[in-house]
Amino acid sequence: MLDNAQTDRIIEILRGTEADLTRRIRDQRKAGRKAIAPRVFFVLIGILALANLYFVNQLTMEIRAIITNLNEMYGHFATVSGRMSEIRDDMTRMEQEVRLMPVLREQMEALAMKVAQMNEDVGAMTGNLVEMEQRVGGMTTSVSDMSVRFRALNQKVGQMGLDVDQMARPVP
Repeated sequence: MLDNAQTDRIIEILRGTEADLTRRIRDQRKAGRKAIAPRVFFVLIGILALANLYFVNQLTMEIRAIITNLNEMYGHFATVSGRMSEIRDDMTRMEQEVRLMPVLREQMEALAMKVAQMNEDVGAMTGNLVEMEQRVGGMTTSVSDMSVRFRALNQKVGQMGLDVDQMARPVP
């Protein structure tokens, strides 16, 4: 059988082993808690990165829409410029024809024809002006649409600023 010294020695060893195991369990629990924090941090960073990608995508779509509207507006300006060149050419041609009439009577007959031509040209100009007014109306609508989109873009950028501000706050 075992004597008291041996029994005491075994009890001491068991208590030491129990203390070691208890300490190791505590250390592992602390290490487990510490390992969760980086995971949570990286998951939150990933979520923020996805949110940023979404907002950048929205911004890109809005900029593309603005560029499309600007291209349409430039097309309208080119059309107006072309029509103005046609009107200028018609006016130059009429001026040259009036100068070339040798006799007053011939000039009057030619003038009557030119007046008729002018009436047609004025009618064409009126039609061109109506079309120009329609195009200007279209441009006004495009500019209004751009204004609305810029407001929406400003709101989204403002929201992004709030989101970035919120992302910059420390994680509790």
